Amino acid sequence: MNKNEDLESVIDRYSDMLYKICFLILKNEHDTRDVLQETFLTYYTKNRGFESEEHKKAWLIKVSQNKCKEFLRFHKRHAALPLEEMEETLIITDGLRGSERELLSLVWDLDYKLKSVVILHYIEGYSVNEIASILKMSPAAVKKRLQRAREKLSMQYKGEPAYEK
Repeated sequence: MNKNEDLESVIDRYSDMLYKICFLILKNEHDTRDVLQETFLTYYTKNRGFESEEHKKAWLIKVSQNKCKEFLRFHKRHAALPLEEMEETLIITDGLRGSERELLSLVWDLDYKLKSVVILHYIEGYSVNEIASILKMSPAAVKKRLQRAREKLSMQYKGEPAYEK
């Protein structure tokens, strides 16, 4: 498989997942598309050897999150639109009940550090150890961020426990 075919395959396989993750962080479709384009450009230019498909997936997630972080840091002009205004572009809101939409709205408003672990754990289904590996942090730090996110969500979500897995 040549380099272009490999890139097409990676885009086909991972663009939807990366789009969801980046969109929840950036809250803007155009910015998300820019970050995805930069992520895939980085993949194309670096294209390092990966041990497995999971290693490649984790690398793409980490690169896309770093690109989002860079974008937020250097582009303070990004739009922070309410979730309700962007729901039509969000595939992940399809079929959600009212309380689930409310919870997604609360996740939407978390700061980046908490939001990134919540998205990877609860939306993408990664374990604490997998998240630690992807984000290059200790499992204890991931657990602490998940705990803080649950506490914050719990306080905002009608006094009920936040999201139990």
